[in-house]
Amino acid sequence: MGSTIAQKGLLALSIIFIFAGICLTCGGAFSPAWQVVDIREFRAEHQHGLWWDCIRAEKHVVSVGDFYDETPLHCMYKFDNSAELVIQNTLNNIDEDGAAGESEHHRFWAWHKAILFFIITSEFLAFVSICTGVCAPCLPPTAFAFTISLFIAMICSLLSDGIFFLAANRVDNRFVQGMVGTYEQRIGYAFYLHLMGTLCWIVAFICALLTTYKIVSGNQDDDSKENLFTWQQQQQPTSLNVHDLPYHHRDDPPLLHDKFTTAFPPNATWRPQPEVPYRTSSIQQYRETSA
Repeated sequence: MGSTIAQKGLLALSIIFIFAGICLTCGGAFSPAWQVVDIREFRAEHQHGLWWDCIRAEKHVVSVGDFYDETPLHCMYKFDNSAELVIQNTLNNIDEDGAAGESEHHRFWAWHKAILFFIITSEFLAFVSICTGVCAPCLPPTAFAFTISLFIAMICSLLSDGIFFLAANRVDNRFVQGMVGTYEQRIGYAFYLHLMGTLCWIVAFICALLTTYKIVSGNQDDDSKENLFTWQQQQQPTSLNVHDLPYHHRDDPPLLHDKFTTAFPPNATWRPQPEVPYRTSSIQQYRETSA
């Protein structure tokens, strides 16, 4: 009983962490604030995400306490063909347009696609792990699928975080060139949201390992007890009646077993002692005769 409660508790805890990881990783993937840079000469904040970018323009000073009145975000998709044409035309006029250098960061690079691939794969596998984890108490073999799918999801999420961290710290991605100065991009909150989701999946994987161990060990104990009970039943002696044998007829003379049972019944409290024979002649007469 205690083992079953522990199994269900660990399984529920693992599913909760998986669901929390899905929410955090999805929140990070849908946010454009993976890389944030404040270009002061353009009086704008640029947010460079994985699949879309946003710009927030800054207005004049409104009060002593509030330095800037921020406007809403204006976003565009990286995979938009029209945006790609605008960026390409801007890069062609890099000598005339001072913002052409910053436009390079709005392109859809291969490392963006790789990160999105690993994120989508991890989300799908995390959903599969939840489905298999719910079925684990009723179908113990699904516990292995639950642990394996969660492990692959965790690895894919770690790969996406690692690829972004390495790519974001490259010189060509870390610094943004303006008309006058060069500005350094900082890692935004979206990356940390996704990283927190990955940590939730790591904790969930540890709980999943313990859950699978509990389920497998519990099934082995049940099988061993069942096998021991079956073996004991097979080892119990069975009574055999000679009259039930196919080769013995009831009209045949009794067997030795029947004679012994008739002469010496098993329920008798005493048994007759056989008479001891004795010699009628003396030992001396026997010696003379033999001589």
